[in-house]
Amino acid sequence: MAKFRCPGMDPAHFKPEDIFLYPCGKCKEELEFWKDDVKLTCAKCGYENTNPHIDKTCLSWCDKAAECIDNQDIQEWKTKNKEQ
Repeated sequence: MAKFRCPGMDPAHFKPEDIFLYPCGKCKEELEFWKDDVKLTCAKCGYENTNPHIDKTCLSWCDKAAECIDNQDIQEWKTKNKEQ
């Protein structure tokens, strides 16, 4: 049986605006973020970049987000943001 995935985070339902380019925080290399990416490591310099738009998605408030996208990075991001 296939695992349920929220339609809002299913890449099959992504729109062009759900994918965007953003410069690496260290070397300014262009990174391609999808809305379900929590963080990306720059291939050029190795710097770990956090998705600057993550707070505009359901990942920032949904209790099932880490399970939904099968990525524990979102839980780490939520914990870090609660501390700030």
